[in-house]
Amino acid sequence: MNSGKIRWMRGGLCGVLLGIWAVGQPAVYGQDAPQDVLILGDSIMQAVSRSFERQLGRRSGFQAASFTRIGSGLARLDVFDWHERIERLMAERRPGLVLVMMGANDNQPMRTAAGAQVQVRTTEWEQEYARRVGRAMDIMLEAGAAQVHWIELPDMRDSDLQQDVQVINEVIRAEAAARPQVTFQETRSLLSRTQGEFTAYVIQANGMPLNVRDRDGIHLNRAGADLLVTEMLKRIWGL
Repeated sequence: MNSGKIRWMRGGLCGVLLGIWAVGQPAVYGQDAPQDVLILGDSIMQAVSRSFERQLGRRSGFQAASFTRIGSGLARLDVFDWHERIERLMAERRPGLVLVMMGANDNQPMRTAAGAQVQVRTTEWEQEYARRVGRAMDIMLEAGAAQVHWIELPDMRDSDLQQDVQVINEVIRAEAAARPQVTFQETRSLLSRTQGEFTAYVIQANGMPLNVRDRDGIHLNRAGADLLVTEMLKRIWGL
């Protein structure tokens, strides 16, 4: 059980609150959610971004644009500077709402602004990663985004990557919690039969299994992306 759930249980209303927390943020935005949308991320967002564009494109009023970059992330801004690209895209598109999903490539050393190299699975690494995540969020908000929805990375098949992704998700969750306009959208209860354990198949409401993951154990396949996006449209716009 992660620390976020433990804190909820200690709050006293564990039965009700855990039921809400397990499926992520409820659909509280509805018609107030902006319809001009920018979709950002690394390769894990590619299938998801295509599904967002398909599903939003079938509805009137929505303007959706996406940018994804394979092999990128916030850990290696020297290879691809996401902060600079977000600034440019925000200036070009002026979206009211930004959807982000990235981080599966970020379990690697980073250099701080002072030039020190910090290693994965250290407090220093978490602090530097939090700074970079927070900076990305602030760029979006300062450029005019009314809402940012940062989508949780799903459970991973590889145990080492799973351990690192859990840390990455918790860092992102904490940075989102510090910014009222940013929502951390949980996915693991949707994309795994048991939250915290990788599964390629989930069980649908009709009792039939649905394969939601790519063979690499990292990415979502089209069915998984469609499932995730359908849920996000419910949570964000009440669609």
